Amino acid sequence: MNLLEKSNAILEDTIKIRREIHKNPEIGYELPKTFAFVKDRLSAYGVDEIICPGRCSVVGVIKGRKGPGKCIGLRCDMDALPVLEETGLSFCSLTPGAMHACGHDLHTAMMLGIAKILCDIRDEFSGTVKVIFEAGEETQPGGATGIIQSGAVDDVDAFLATHVIPGEDNIGLIGIRKGAVTTSADEVKIKIHGKSSHGSQPQNANDAILAATQINLLLQQLQARNISPLDTCILSMNLIRGGTAINIIADECYMEGALRAYTQEARTIATQKIRDICSGVEILSGCNIDADINLGYDACYNDEALVDLIIDTLDENSYYILKEPMSFSEDYSFFGTKTGKPSVLMFLNAGHAPGMKASVLHRSDCTFDENAMKYGMAAMLHSALAFLKK
Repeated sequence: MNLLEKSNAILEDTIKIRREIHKNPEIGYELPKTFAFVKDRLSAYGVDEIICPGRCSVVGVIKGRKGPGKCIGLRCDMDALPVLEETGLSFCSLTPGAMHACGHDLHTAMMLGIAKILCDIRDEFSGTVKVIFEAGEETQPGGATGIIQSGAVDDVDAFLATHVIPGEDNIGLIGIRKGAVTTSADEVKIKIHGKSSHGSQPQNANDAILAATQINLLLQQLQARNISPLDTCILSMNLIRGGTAINIIADECYMEGALRAYTQEARTIATQKIRDICSGVEILSGCNIDADINLGYDACYNDEALVDLIIDTLDENSYYILKEPMSFSEDYSFFGTKTGKPSVLMFLNAGHAPGMKASVLHRSDCTFDENAMKYGMAAMLHSALAFLKK
């Protein structure tokens, strides 16, 4: 079965779908237009069932007619970003301040194409495919948790997803690797309550800004002295607010940053050390310090056996092994960590629009080569059907 040919045959329609979604971006969990559009398409394709697991997420169920078998979940995300588009494309966002700058419009269009092909060939496979359209991926705690808690994917035996990556080279190739492929993403918020005084009388103050600078400096030792050099932890305190005047010692200071790690071990060590450092500086400074660490997305971990199956399925010229994981985060991780089921996140080299330079995800000038979508659809289809045959 030549699934690339089937994907290419519907590419024109897939591009139209992508552009329609791109013109009408919606942010967060409330995606009424996208939600209705996806449901209408799935219904027109003839899926066996449509499940709406809360908010604006959608799950389409496609049952193979060769008999019962395993179930695989194919997931995409649908939400846009609060970004003012500056691409100049003919199908630019019609919503000021909202843009599909992370490729979720391509993800959604590809998944609809996958659903159409699966409906057309369901006489040729056994088992069940659930196509999962997730709302709110960009907004913590993310839409994945709601889908999982709803029970809509309780019967899924494995999960698979693809994320587009802009660039210059190897358009259409699939990047894949075993183990961690994205980081966890946690928010670190530190509030420092000191005692104010005139700048000429520091002995009467508990300097909140000095305590903040000490904390920030000590936090830099996490990777250097607390995390294995074979592992990675990324902590950057990117927001610091404090002080009211140049001659007044501040009684309050607020810090906020992001903690990322590829392993749960590094994440746990870093979380504890942040609290330890704040406790130590609290004693030295005389300030009261509250450290609040909000655990966000887990790291995505690609199941080794499932990666082997996918590699054995794909043509050797259609993929490459990623040398290192990505440094961004994805709530797709929860489909693996919260269910205990094997999962894989692949990456599709998706180039950039003709006549434009390659950009990066989340930027206002980020574009993609739409032709790459046929390769992404074919890779997902090959992988899903191979799993159902196993």
